[in-house]
Amino acid sequence: MYARDYGTCIKPCTLTEGQMRILLPQLTNAGLIILKDAENPLETQSYIPARKAVEISLLDILEATGEHLNCKRPITEQFYVQYGRAAQKLGIINQIARIYLKEITLTDL
Repeated sequence: MYARDYGTCIKPCTLTEGQMRILLPQLTNAGLIILKDAENPLETQSYIPARKAVEISLLDILEATGEHLNCKRPITEQFYVQYGRAAQKLGIINQIARIYLKEITLTDL
């Protein structure tokens, strides 16, 4: 697994064994990765993608892991530098969500 570092460098993403025990089954159950036969289920290299990378979306990963987008604050410049094109799309979603959430008042609930 890799994560984009600040700037253009991509560095390995390190997960603990506990994190792997949670994440890998979530991705497998969602049909995003497949465990190779007779491989160690706690090693990322034991898995292959179930689909092409262009067919797996951030929404797929968020739904598989039960995570969500954090719209509590505007996206920072550092986030844009780190995640490039994805940050541009997420920045738009974040801003639109913040605008709509601000328009929902207690009387609407």
